[in-house]
Amino acid sequence: MPELPEVETVVRSLEPALKGLKFLEVHTNWKNHVVWGEGPFDELEGSKVLEVKRRGKFIVIFLENNYVIVVHLRMSGRILIREVNEEALKFERTKLEFEGVSVRFCDVRKFGKVWVSTIDEYEKLSGISRLGIEPFGDDMSAEIFKNIFAGRSGVVKKSLLDQSLITGIGNIYADEACFYAGIRPNADLKSLSKKELDVLFDSVMKALNQGIENRGTSISDFQDAYGKNGSNQEKLFVYGRGGEPCFKCGTTLVKCKVASRGTVYCEKCQRA
Repeated sequence: MPELPEVETVVRSLEPALKGLKFLEVHTNWKNHVVWGEGPFDELEGSKVLEVKRRGKFIVIFLENNYVIVVHLRMSGRILIREVNEEALKFERTKLEFEGVSVRFCDVRKFGKVWVSTIDEYEKLSGISRLGIEPFGDDMSAEIFKNIFAGRSGVVKKSLLDQSLITGIGNIYADEACFYAGIRPNADLKSLSKKELDVLFDSVMKALNQGIENRGTSISDFQDAYGKNGSNQEKLFVYGRGGEPCFKCGTTLVKCKVASRGTVYCEKCQRA
């Protein structure tokens, strides 16, 4: 599933292409792919795009007249910018038509979703209202991170993946952050000191920033809105490398399940 850096990369390629354009209509060939709010939608057609933002792993397109289009790529979705009259792409499920540009949502597994609603209902309709704090939000800090995790029970990785606590972190960046921090993904949160939580916070931010700088991790499906791959897969220390030698110490990396997710870590470098 595309995580925060991948979605941020898509948003950064979408906004300059769409901002100021008029929205025209939605076409879909999969009935469950588009969810409409209660409306009314009298002024939706012709409403200009004001901005394109990211909230967690959601793409949020704000339009004039208080309309919002929300997209979640889920497991294998891709958003691609194409010319209006270009033929349908492989696995294309939904097409968002703008003035002179179309945005194609291609989705092999059909798990992705598009919500069209008014600004008053988009957060509840899409589930954005249940999301936790943004890692790069003004209200995030090392102290707040510690307050979120201090005293919680359970394993580190499960809490990092909990979108109701901190949003946007997925399997890739949780594994990488734990490696940077020298903390095992299956470590008990209660065993971590305040200093270790400080280090974990810095490591989470480092992993996410690196993913954004490298324009996402393209291991399977991810591409930006112009079909270009990211390069962060070339920088990964542990994710997807189970059974291979650690880049730092040469120890064979352990592959296991943590929080029901495939997980990789180094027994020597990650001792906490």
